[in-house]
Amino acid sequence: MDAKIKAWILLTFTMLFWGMSFVWTRQLLDYFSPITIITLRLVLSSIFLVIFSFVIGRLKTIKRNDIKWFFLLAFFQPFLYFIFEGYGIKATSASFAAIIIATIPLFTPLGAWLVLKERITVMNFIGLFISFGGVALIIFNDKYGIAFSFAGFLILLGAVISAVGYMLVLKKLTGNYNSFTIATWQNVIGIVLFSPFFLSMSLPEFHDLQLTKTIVWPLLALAILASSLAFIFNTYGVRELGPSKASAFTNSVPVFTVVFAFLLLNEPIGWVKVTGMATVIVGLVLAQQSKKR
Repeated sequence: MDAKIKAWILLTFTMLFWGMSFVWTRQLLDYFSPITIITLRLVLSSIFLVIFSFVIGRLKTIKRNDIKWFFLLAFFQPFLYFIFEGYGIKATSASFAAIIIATIPLFTPLGAWLVLKERITVMNFIGLFISFGGVALIIFNDKYGIAFSFAGFLILLGAVISAVGYMLVLKKLTGNYNSFTIATWQNVIGIVLFSPFFLSMSLPEFHDLQLTKTIVWPLLALAILASSLAFIFNTYGVRELGPSKASAFTNSVPVFTVVFAFLLLNEPIGWVKVTGMATVIVGLVLAQQSKKR
């Protein structure tokens, strides 16, 4: 299979898993705080990745000179990104947050051009803006509106910068390490960064807690699909397509979220959302076009 086609397929599954992660997280919020959910999914993901990567012989030791880059990678994501995103949503609204997060594919090409000297065509930029418009249609909600907060905007801007930084550092590491190694150490370091918050804020939540399938299944799905396979697939996509084209797939996350929220949580889908989903797909196709000689 052609490497580019394989990257498209794997990135589609990545966004499918990340889109579903909002549904699984929503189910777990009845039992845990966001910090607890993030830490638990990282712990379970790390256990799975270490065992699986070691068994198949894909887990490599980090070179001393690259340790700082792995810490920077994990610092950008999952650490900073999840914190900024969570508190940004709390300070504004989910709709406004979704619009700001959807600008990640718009800013990533700028960062890739400045840092990596990566080129992008006019058609790619047009596709990104069309895709952004589709996201705006998907999250549009007449009933609740879009609550604006300048403080929330600044916090969410931190999430965007963190995501762009993550993609750039990830591209640097893909030249020397395979996807399994990067995803494994990224999550292990993420546990270290989140541990102080977890130990100081989340331990009381486990008193009298009974594990049921309504807790176990969403947590396992988050750990194995959203925090393990998704990051492996995303790393491969960034290696083959570059940060700009790989990040364009981010705007398909709301499409999968809307579909599965409808199937699992019975949330309605109106014609506006359907139009937005189609617009995202059109924009994504245009964003992947390569300039022909």
